[in-house]
Amino acid sequence: MLHNRPRVGITVGDPAGIGPEVMARSVAANKEAADYVIYGPKQALSGFVDTCENRVIDLDGTAPIGAYTRAGGQASIRALQQATTDLAAGRIDALVTGPIDKRAFLDAGLDFPGQTEMVARALGVHAFAMNLSGPVLRISLVTTHVAVRAVAEAITRQKVITTIELTRDFLKSLLGKDHPAIGVLGLNPHASDHGRFGDEEERVIAPAIAHARQLGVNASGPLPADTAFTRAVQGEFDGLVAMYHDQGLGPLKLMHFNNAVNITLGLPRPRTSPDHGPAFDIAGLDKADPSSAIEAVRMAIKLAHV
Repeated sequence: MLHNRPRVGITVGDPAGIGPEVMARSVAANKEAADYVIYGPKQALSGFVDTCENRVIDLDGTAPIGAYTRAGGQASIRALQQATTDLAAGRIDALVTGPIDKRAFLDAGLDFPGQTEMVARALGVHAFAMNLSGPVLRISLVTTHVAVRAVAEAITRQKVITTIELTRDFLKSLLGKDHPAIGVLGLNPHASDHGRFGDEEERVIAPAIAHARQLGVNASGPLPADTAFTRAVQGEFDGLVAMYHDQGLGPLKLMHFNNAVNITLGLPRPRTSPDHGPAFDIAGLDKADPSSAIEAVRMAIKLAHV
């Protein structure tokens, strides 16, 4: 049973990037709302408050601040592995992952495009989705880290249905609405303009929306992407489902560059992360904005109470 103060795991991310500093500031900003377990190498833990419980991950040497190294990358992967193990076992109630460099997965011989997929695998979840949320826009992605040339083939009817349903469940928890309004974007310009610019809308996306509506989801579309975001900002939709990474995240980051949160939908326990990378170029210079990390911790705490 969850108590008033959930137990939140925090990975510091790559120790050579801005992760240790922004994650430490996110904990400090939310120190009264949760108990924290921090995962990372000893060199990256000095900024966290003394009351945090630290899970020290051994680092092969030190990781010089400001540059990716294999040692730093592997330390970030080991921290993530330990944290996801604890999340799966229920030793922590929620997890917030700090930013890492995706080269770390290759160096570790792991076939994951990012942390989202690795966390989902560790928790035994196959139906999951990436959502990025700010104060106004909340966007889920049908495909994530896929080459643009492969996007059309990666979009299936079941993936669209699953993403719509997971978005509905998330928005119900976040907003307390029984029937949140979800706009589903098309893939092609003008949502194909009745088949003039592609058939994915008619063949895949529209049938998926119709199926979701039969299940009671308040979903609309396929919508032209060039107007859907304006409609969402004006309040017509509580959330959007985008077909690919940059279709959704370009507009989101225009509005919420410093305070968007990455949320993995479909997990038995919450996992969030700040919506940025390790930013090696400004690490250690006290230039990193912790807003997204602070919001990621707040979101994890809120979802842990649902």
